[in-house]
Amino acid sequence: MVDDLAALAERMGNCSLIVRSSSLLEDNFGKAFAGKYDSFFCPNQGTPEENLEALLDAIRRVYASTLNPNALFYRQQAGLVDYDERMAILIQRVEGSRHGRYFFPTVAGVAFSRNPFRWTRRIRREDGFLRLVWGLGTRAVDRVADDYPRMVALSHPQLRPEITADEIRKYSQHFVDVIDLEDNLFKTMPVAEVIDAHDPSVELLASVDEGDYIRPMRFAVDTIAPHRMVLTFERLLKEKSFTLLFKAILQKLERAYGRPVDIEFTVEIVPQRPHPRFVIHLLQCRPLSSPQTGPAQEIPQYIPAEDVIFTSTRLVPEGIVPRIEYVVYVDPARYARVPDYETKHKIGRVVGRLNSKLEGHRYILVGPGRWGSSNIDLGVRVGYADIYNTSMLIEVAFAGPEGTPEVSYGTHFFQDLVESNIHPLSLYPDEEGTVFNRVFFDSTPNALPAFLSDDARLAEYVKVIDVQAVTGGRLLEVVMNAEEKKALGYVRSYAPP
Repeated sequence: MVDDLAALAERMGNCSLIVRSSSLLEDNFGKAFAGKYDSFFCPNQGTPEENLEALLDAIRRVYASTLNPNALFYRQQAGLVDYDERMAILIQRVEGSRHGRYFFPTVAGVAFSRNPFRWTRRIRREDGFLRLVWGLGTRAVDRVADDYPRMVALSHPQLRPEITADEIRKYSQHFVDVIDLEDNLFKTMPVAEVIDAHDPSVELLASVDEGDYIRPMRFAVDTIAPHRMVLTFERLLKEKSFTLLFKAILQKLERAYGRPVDIEFTVEIVPQRPHPRFVIHLLQCRPLSSPQTGPAQEIPQYIPAEDVIFTSTRLVPEGIVPRIEYVVYVDPARYARVPDYETKHKIGRVVGRLNSKLEGHRYILVGPGRWGSSNIDLGVRVGYADIYNTSMLIEVAFAGPEGTPEVSYGTHFFQDLVESNIHPLSLYPDEEGTVFNRVFFDSTPNALPAFLSDDARLAEYVKVIDVQAVTGGRLLEVVMNAEEKKALGYVRSYAPP
């Protein structure tokens, strides 16, 4: 086998490779196993001996990832422990082109044949959804801490959730994943250090930051400083042939699978006049676990102000979560002041232990920034095993340096939430018209010591709110209406079950 791989490496020459898993569970209908096993890039720029050893090591590491705790726990929760999981190794040439010393595709991302969320009533779910990035597609499929792909509703590709120049600037891609051909490494680089004004595709991908507004890049491209370029993909999304091509691909694949699908892809842009030509490289396709979309939930009216716990008006999903008994709350301001990383790691472990203790009870998680972020400063670091019993994952963003919730729709993280019927929601307490009941969150007793006496020392940061105890026997209900773009969390009385 090593001889065969050596011959393969020799045939590939210095083409960069990606070594990825190809298992039965990953293509399973009903339980998409996306992102549970690892993939590894091989830049392939060394000597034949070095390239072969890097390839063998990547293969070993992919096989080893079948035994990582998250994958094993997910199989257990999904009832797949005894499933005959066959693991093969897929070796793919990395699609892309050379950009100076770096190698990467011009555009990459993920696409869903059904749009998982709508931020306006005009959007049609059945037309599909894209997450686009410049460079390698890793930043589109993973929930990274410091970046934002372009989210595209294919029914209305030029609509975006952000409106103001500040929002567009902030919620854009600031880093790019590349293969450094000179250093023979996979790297993450600031966009401004890699983007080239002389690249013929840059006019399709970038806009110009003029401070008060973001304008299209239409003329004198080579005089624009890289740090003023904002990756908006605006002109690319105005090309009808681009969006129509993706709609056709997704519809054809959905018909063939007999159910919604999600794909990973790269895009090659071939310059020509009057319009460029687009070549889509389909890297992967699998069944999509879609969020259940029942009838729209009616938002209750005339709720007394003292009974309203929170409201949200941004990127609201559809659904209702009734009879919530407990709220696990990590205070964003206090989390931001945690003095050391060890304590922040312990907070994540406490959340995981509470997840086990609260099994059989309906509870929700409310915390700072981005749950599960790889950047522990921006959110509590948790994995699937730490949250699988919760009914909601609410991300809170106060104005200031504490961080802002990242839209996770379309990532492997989002798929875990969908498959576990966990509703994601973002709260922006400082926005006008938003309610965040600080008395409920800050002044109610903390029941953490009653559940985890050994973790009582972390009660300063982690609070367990016993809803019935603080509301006179009532419970919390959260109603979310995507059409109205409104979510309401309020306390109410229920008849005994």
